[in-house]
Amino acid sequence: MSGLIVPLAGLITLPVFARVFTRGEYGLIELGTTLTVVVLTITDAGLTAAALRSFYDYTTERDDERRTVLLTGFLTTTAWALVVAGLIVLFRDEIAHWLFSRPGAGTLVVVIAGSVLAVNTWRYAGEVMRIRLMAFNYLATTLIAAVLSTTIAIVGVVALDWRVKGVFVAGVIGSSVAAAFGLVTIRRSLEGRFSPHELRRMLAYGLPLVPASIAAWALALIDRIILAHIGSLSQVGQYAIANRLASLVMIGLTAFLFALTPFLLSTYSRDPVQEKAARGRTLTYLTFILCFAGLTLTLFAKELIDVLAPRFDESYKAVGPLMLGAIGYGVVSLLTTGFSIARKTGRLALLALGAAALNIGLNFALIPSWGIVGAGVATAAAYVVLAVAYYVISQRIYPTPYEPQKVLVTVGLGCALGVFGVVSFGSEAVTFVVKLLADGAFLAGMWLTRTVRGPELVELRKFALGMVPLGLGRTRP
Repeated sequence: MSGLIVPLAGLITLPVFARVFTRGEYGLIELGTTLTVVVLTITDAGLTAAALRSFYDYTTERDDERRTVLLTGFLTTTAWALVVAGLIVLFRDEIAHWLFSRPGAGTLVVVIAGSVLAVNTWRYAGEVMRIRLMAFNYLATTLIAAVLSTTIAIVGVVALDWRVKGVFVAGVIGSSVAAAFGLVTIRRSLEGRFSPHELRRMLAYGLPLVPASIAAWALALIDRIILAHIGSLSQVGQYAIANRLASLVMIGLTAFLFALTPFLLSTYSRDPVQEKAARGRTLTYLTFILCFAGLTLTLFAKELIDVLAPRFDESYKAVGPLMLGAIGYGVVSLLTTGFSIARKTGRLALLALGAAALNIGLNFALIPSWGIVGAGVATAAAYVVLAVAYYVISQRIYPTPYEPQKVLVTVGLGCALGVFGVVSFGSEAVTFVVKLLADGAFLAGMWLTRTVRGPELVELRKFALGMVPLGLGRTRP
């Protein structure tokens, strides 16, 4: 539920902002969000992932060591966040000129810098709650941030005539209150001591993840910046709407991934063979669910955008490629677990940097001719290449009984049928019926190719209802 809240808040504001702001202003919001994400990637320094991994190095009986790990990570990432925020304020004009290419945007950069410490603290506190299985506290913290930020932003934009900066000010307020609540909630988990030894160990694990995280940022967000420079802010606004629609798939995926990593690491600590079997089956079912949801949204993207954001009438064309990118992201997120278990995070950085370079090159090659569709294709291609690379290398490092043939059949069928999302058959009624048939054809194809049948449907139902030890009784050597 916590994973659903923030993306849903974004969807709630979509029809409001799409009617109040121009395409260019919506593009500014998208670029400001991009800056926020990359800054938080830097301030994290891989410490949240490192804290999670080091936490499970100790058993429940050694909680003092666990608290030391959590406190050491928190103090380090907080100090670094303050340094980064200060540098952003210092170089605000240069950042504004490079990113926004608009006079007076330095104030917006300062507002974003003001959110860094709060969001970084809120995020780390949330990680501690996840590790400690404090589900309702996590939910409450997320609700505070989302409800406050969304409510203040909507009231400010609609009633007080706030513009772009007001949206980010609302985010600062919501994140600050959530961070304060989060710190109060986890204060007992931070009653350890600062440990240079644990810090060195966490940095050895986490720092190689920073290039990987930056590369992941480049994969997911660099297209907006390139689009702004060789296209226009109006195109960034159109692309932002397409991304908001694609984020419907990311809502469920984010919620699932929040629970997946602790589940797999916990299973691994008890039974490594069971963990492999569970992860192997998870990839098959995750791909099926993502492809079906992504295909449905791709097919009906035009109809949805006509209702939610009618002024952004070209956005639907980029939804299909972005959906494929979302599927690739989901596959990549699952495949990283093998690297994490084997403590081979350095490989992640090299592969992710290669995929990011490919993405940047394709963006420059495709955007001039294809615009927002080219940006979406570049992102999708990079994620597909990264997923293949992760699969090949992870199987060498930590072999897992995945089912690659089923995954390829599922993705291939979804891509082929997704073309109907941008094809018109004259009559709106006929087009709608054809799209429904295409959705049904995907399910029929899954059955006919024996990718998903009776036994899989039973297990898939359990998978969808909650995390269970998938693959028990079906373990392969």
